This record gives sequence, C-alpha cells and structure tokens, in this order.
Amino acid sequence: MFSIKHIVTFSLVMASGAFSPARTPLTHHHDLATASTTTSSTTLFSEPPKKKGGLDTGMRSKLVTESIAPWRTLRLFLYGAFGSGAFIGGLINISGAVAGSNSPDFNLNTELLNVGIDFGAVALFAFLAKFDIDKQNELQSKVDQKIERKKEMKEVSKSMKERESLLRSLPLEITVGNNGETTEALVGDLQKGAKQHMIIVAGPRKACTDALIGANLLKMDFAMSNVLVVPYQTDVDKESRPSGGFAEKPIYERQAYVAKPASDDWADYIKAEMNDAVKQSGEQAKKEGIALVVASNGKVIRRGVGKVPWRQMVDQLQEEVNPSPESPLTWL
Repeated sequence: MFSIKHIVTFSLVMASGAFSPARTPLTHHHDLATASTTTSSTTLFSEPPKKKGGLDTGMRSKLVTESIAPWRTLRLFLYGAFGSGAFIGGLINISGAVAGSNSPDFNLNTELLNVGIDFGAVALFAFLAKFDIDKQNELQSKVDQKIERKKEMKEVSKSMKERESLLRSLPLEITVGNNGETTEALVGDLQKGAKQHMIIVAGPRKACTDALIGANLLKMDFAMSNVLVVPYQTDVDKESRPSGGFAEKPIYERQAYVAKPASDDWADYIKAEMNDAVKQSGEQAKKEGIALVVASNGKVIRRGVGKVPWRQMVDQLQEEVNPSPESPLTWL
C-alpha cells in the first residue's frame, strides 16, 4: 500500500500537472496541420476541392476511432498519472532508505517491499498503457482500411454508372423468327423502342450454361416480361467460339429470349464489369460468373456473383418499371 508520504507526493504531482500550460497538445496540432498540408499538396490533382471548414481524411479517421473507443484516452491519462506517482514514490523511498540506513530502526525488508510495490505499479501501468496503445493502433489501421475501401467502392460505383451509357451503344444479335432468323440492333434501340429488359450473364462456359438451363425453366416469363438474356463466355476466344447453325445449338441456346453479343466492344465492357466484381467479391467472381440486371430505362438495377436467381430478377425488373408502393420488393 502507498504510504501517506506517497499520497502527498502524488497529489503535488497531479496539481502541478493540472495547472501547467498545455504545450504538448499545441505541438501535436501543429504536427497534424503540417502533415495535413503536405498530404493535401500531394493529392491536390486527384481529389475534388474540399468544402470550406471540412475535415481532412486523417482527422476524420481519428475522430471515428475515438468514437469507437471513447474511453481509451482517459485510460491512458490515468495510466500515466498513476505510473508517474508510483515512480516518484519509488525514488523517494530509495532516497529515504539510503538516508536512514544508519538508523537502528532501519528495516531493509520493509524498505525493499515499499520500493518493489512502487516500481511494480510502474511496470503494471506501463504494460497496461502499451497494451491499450497497441489496440488503438490496430483499431486505427482497421478504420483507415475501411475508409479507403469506402473510397474505392465510390470510384467503382461511379465507373459502373458511366458504363451504362456505353452499354446502350453495344450491338446485339437477336432472333426475329421461328426459323432462327437473326438481326442486329443496338442495346439502346431495344430499350427505347421495344422496351426490352436485359439480364447479362458473363463468366466461364459452365457458368453461362448453368444460367441458360435455369433460364429455360422461365422462358414464358421472359416472353411476357420483355426480358432478353445475354450470355458471354469469358474463357472462350473469338476464334474458338462455336460457329454451328441454329439447329446445332442446344435448345436452351435457341430460345427467342437469348441474344448474342455482336461486337468485339463487348469484351472491353465485360472486362471492366468483371474487374469491378473482383474488387468487390474477390477472385471467385471470375470462376462463378457475374450477372447484370438492366432495366428498359437503361439503369443497371442489380449486379451479382454466382448462381442467377431468375425469378427474383424478373420480379425486380417489373418492380423497377412498375413500382408498387403497397408491397415494395425487398432487395435480395
């Protein structure tokens, strides 16, 4: 236990710290301002002008971290205050033991115990402070990664929005007769003139085949809902694509709702969509394939990875063009 002398000493230290000028925070803010100025000067050409009075990324990250663990700063202050008091008390005990070593009442074991308690408390508070600081750094790193991830997703969403206009200019080969006659038309013309929705499926041959087999079960729904299915195989080169006649294709590829990309420009479009899918869902997107649901108004209302839920997609397209406020469709 701390002696009366320790308590008095600790009180004096706390009082002197409470009424001393707070210079350290001023220096710290100066460093933050300097760092912020340096950072903004290097990112001036890649970031839009910040609003007047807004916070920079570093300060925002620190505020988010503080909001997650609001008591950490107080704990660190208490660790420092108690550790400093115990350290000063230990020094006083050592000096007192040296001065009173010639006294007949001097008890070495007692003095060693007091010194051990003081410096043991110093070690304990130092360990607790180190543990808390490590946790703070770990949390700060996670917050920074989340903020950067959010920025990346904003850029991805922006690029996805820009590609909607590109999609309208891509040609499709569609079936116009029962005998397999085909013609070419731009996506934008099909959307504007025929009010056609589209579900684009891109991925390896197996992913496209599985998707078309599943779509074949809902072919009547596609016909009634003006939905075109556009499969695009990413693991087949143009030279190696099958060139057989209409009758040589499997039945699920000969349906009237199945359209075929009719230009090499589709490769660039699908590549960009696949790259964004990989950023969001990982490399599994290349293996499982992706699906894009495009309404007749040109808006991509859904992007997904893996197995295509055809029924939900058709319902969602109908809800997009004919919204029902009484029973809104839940996002799947």
